[in-house]
Amino acid sequence: MTSTPLLAGIVAASILAVPQLAPALQPLETFLRGASTSGPDNREARANAASQRAQEGAALGRLLPGISLRGTYTRNQYESSVTLPLDGGARSVTLTPKDQLDGAATLTVPLVDLASHARHGSARAAAAAADEQTRATALATEALVTQDYFQLIADLGLVEAARRALDVSRTGLALTETRFRAGSAAGLEVDRARADVERQVQQLAAAELQRDLVARSLTSRSGVAPAIDPGSGAIALADDLHEEPPLEDFQTPDAGLPSLATATLARRAQEAQARAQRLTLVPSLSASLTERATNAAGFTGHELSYQGVVALSWSFDLTTAANIRAQAALADAAAAREERTRLAARDAIHRSWRAVHTAIARSRSARAELEASARAAELARDRYAVGAATQLDLLQAQRDAFGAGVARAQADADLANARAQLRIAAGNSLLQPQPDAPAVGPRARGHTVDRSSESVARSLSVKGTP
Repeated sequence: MTSTPLLAGIVAASILAVPQLAPALQPLETFLRGASTSGPDNREARANAASQRAQEGAALGRLLPGISLRGTYTRNQYESSVTLPLDGGARSVTLTPKDQLDGAATLTVPLVDLASHARHGSARAAAAAADEQTRATALATEALVTQDYFQLIADLGLVEAARRALDVSRTGLALTETRFRAGSAAGLEVDRARADVERQVQQLAAAELQRDLVARSLTSRSGVAPAIDPGSGAIALADDLHEEPPLEDFQTPDAGLPSLATATLARRAQEAQARAQRLTLVPSLSASLTERATNAAGFTGHELSYQGVVALSWSFDLTTAANIRAQAALADAAAAREERTRLAARDAIHRSWRAVHTAIARSRSARAELEASARAAELARDRYAVGAATQLDLLQAQRDAFGAGVARAQADADLANARAQLRIAAGNSLLQPQPDAPAVGPRARGHTVDRSSESVARSLSVKGTP
């Protein structure tokens, strides 16, 4: 894994590097970076990774020599001493002084401990899995933030469409009242027009609520409050509706998918733990050297003395066999989780790729529907003004135009989101290139891709509309 996928770079640049994203709303990169630094999920994942690395260090420490120091002071009520003959004379030897000082320094060296070596391997794999989980969490957070971001854009379009529909309804009410005063419209038509205005007021309120809820969700996930200017209008997503490269171009190797890499390393850690449990059947060998200092030398007559020990230890009982079976079963379960994660990751790539294809069709159809509905609404309004169409025809045309505007905004937002989700599902961050990611996409097949900003902007751009 030595290069960055071109497809991920293209989408990241097309979504994030457009100079003027919108008059008020911040670019997607702002929210993604906010989530990466202050998002609670990412912070928790980083803390868990730090904890696993510390546990790896602890497992390594049990394999290395260690030193311990111990000092004691003892106040004895009575002093004990004996007199010994020495060279024709006598010598007093203190066995227990009133004020006794003892100190010891012990160096312990594990010589053979295969189980601890296996546990260290398990801890190392678990630490690597935690690092991959940090990447997986970051991508999952990016996916949620991106979805909220484009949904917010769709909701801004919904609010703008509701406002325009309300203005059209009020204009229709004024026209109906004018015709009523002129005697060319019945009072029933005035009531219908007023009811339509109130219906549009309710739709606008519901659209603003949905916009505010999504904006709140985006704020909670990223720690950045969207700058929404009520007078800035909707945000148009310009996409040339190009199809994505073949699905095979997005089939990243297992190591390039953080969620799958996490499951693989977790399985290896569990297998190492099961191996360590089996190795407890092998005796362990250790050595220690202790230097002791005391003012109660006793019969030895030396205040400083050392002691060397070589210890061989082994134990066995029924719990040992049971623990071996339990760890083996946990290893089998980890292998099953790895396979389930592999299938889910591949399914997510396939689902995202198909979602882009479907979103392209929906967006193309929504654009055509909006164009036709807008013409029909304008024609119905002109015909109603001259009495050539009924009020019901006008109201229906206006509702169709409103629905088409909402569908267009939602379809374009879904398409932009689907393209981004496809890259995320393939293991590519929208924020920055993955230096260790495998090469996929056109470059892997010997093709070249135009990465200029103009080409990127044509692929997918975001701009404000009046």
